[in-house]
Amino acid sequence: MTVGSQARMQFNAAKIMTNYGSELNNMYNSFMTTGKYNNFNSIKRSGSIDALNKLLDSRALKNKSEEYRTQFSDLYKSIFNINDDSEEETLASPQAVKTASANAGGSADAIKSYADSLKYGNKEDFNIDDYKAYAQNFVDNYNALIEKVGNSDNENVLRKGVLAVNNAKIYSNALNRAGITLGSDNKLTLREDLSDVDLVDVKSTFGKGGFSDVVIRRAREINQASGGSGIFTQQYVSKPSSGTGTTGSTDNSGSIKDITAAVKDAAAAVKSYSDDVSGGKKGYSASDYIDTAKKFIENYNKLIDAAANSDKSGINSKGSALKSVTSSYKYALKRAGIEVGRDGKLSLSDQAAEKLTAKDLSYAFNSSYIDKVNQKADQINSLATSASAMGYNADKTAAYAYNSGALYSVYA
Repeated sequence: MTVGSQARMQFNAAKIMTNYGSELNNMYNSFMTTGKYNNFNSIKRSGSIDALNKLLDSRALKNKSEEYRTQFSDLYKSIFNINDDSEEETLASPQAVKTASANAGGSADAIKSYADSLKYGNKEDFNIDDYKAYAQNFVDNYNALIEKVGNSDNENVLRKGVLAVNNAKIYSNALNRAGITLGSDNKLTLREDLSDVDLVDVKSTFGKGGFSDVVIRRAREINQASGGSGIFTQQYVSKPSSGTGTTGSTDNSGSIKDITAAVKDAAAAVKSYSDDVSGGKKGYSASDYIDTAKKFIENYNKLIDAAANSDKSGINSKGSALKSVTSSYKYALKRAGIEVGRDGKLSLSDQAAEKLTAKDLSYAFNSSYIDKVNQKADQINSLATSASAMGYNADKTAAYAYNSGALYSVYA
């Protein structure tokens, strides 16, 4: 152990001892003299948590008072720089798995519908850029599912995930013909050059009875194993525009960034109003609430439209995820007079707003929902900012410099 490492440990331990007393000095010395630091520091964060749990269940600590065990746990976490939410950062929540599986199933259904719409013999109608939009959307959502499943602690989810991974290996050759590579990490990558992909490749890989059907089945099983109902999130895949300088889509990075900022401001306003009413700082006023809620709803719906019409599949996906999050809170929002429509948009009933209570507002606009709305808005904003930084133009192409200085043009 270096002098610097030892000093840092002593400093961390001192901070904990300030809160819990000098008796913890014995615990600290125990860690130092027995070499536990060197053993445990080589374990990853999740492994360190596991080691802590084993220590708490050991003969030496099992019968100690709860206060002593808590103090020991705090010291341990401080020494090894483990945050209280470290396991939450590592493990995927059931809701996260449900959302990822709903998006993956929806994107698989979307590319299947696209592939089924292609007709054998009409090769001149096959547009490689249209296919690229559907394929990238599918790849992004499939990879997100594989990542969430791999971080789940649900045995049934993991079992279905193994089946999904094995299915992908079986279809690896077909996927390769369709321009998609299966990596050693079990994730998919869409090749930049799809010039050798034709209609037959796409239709046989993703049409009826193809890989998309397999993903739909596995995604539904994973969704249900996570407590979902097996219903997928509809995917809005915008096809690239044709022509020069004009577009029917709204991948306007500036406007999306403005909308996400407006959504966050409106969400903060309605949350603040709810907190003030719930905390007794002000009485409930239907007119004030209606004005505040309608601003949130208006900007929220604008963001849903902007994400759906974006030319970037990542933004499409995050917009769908935002709708899925809101749908999971639809009963809470209904208590605040807000309905979640089939299209994922919100609407306010003025009549219902007249009868609301502080408890209704608190139930609907709790930190959990507002935090998730802000999180999705930030993700959409980040993707829009990334697109803008790369120099996307009206034709949705981007020129970027590689480290050699050579310029390449890639489809968004």
